[in-house]
Amino acid sequence: MALTVQNSDYDLWDAWLHKVYETTQQENWFMPAEETLATGVAMRVEDGYFRVFPYENPLLIPFEAAVRKLNPVVAVKIRNAGVQAAIRSAGPNDTCLYIDNNTRIQILDSIDQLPEAEKDQCGAFIVCLEAHHVSILY
Repeated sequence: MALTVQNSDYDLWDAWLHKVYETTQQENWFMPAEETLATGVAMRVEDGYFRVFPYENPLLIPFEAAVRKLNPVVAVKIRNAGVQAAIRSAGPNDTCLYIDNNTRIQILDSIDQLPEAEKDQCGAFIVCLEAHHVSILY
């Protein structure tokens, strides 16, 4: 397991991590801190090596481990009202949520299943208490 540690050498990867996080997590400003602790961004900086933001957050270790196995260029872990509403609309036995006739988002029981996700779907809902019902987009 890896943990991205903040260092004093702010570089291009840090700028990208911050930009992606700020762009995708705008609702976090209005949520209680305990509800946003496990949201983040993982970005591949070289083969098999990812940097994660926010830095030094042990709650993101399982996210980073699953993303490393999936190996996308970037992945974003989102928990907001839209994600919660979408998950609530799914039935207990649904394996995906259809957005329209050609678009669906798969539903996984655990973040550990992310490496086996259909990569061409570019997203998955994780529906379990440990993950606090989140969406991971990649």
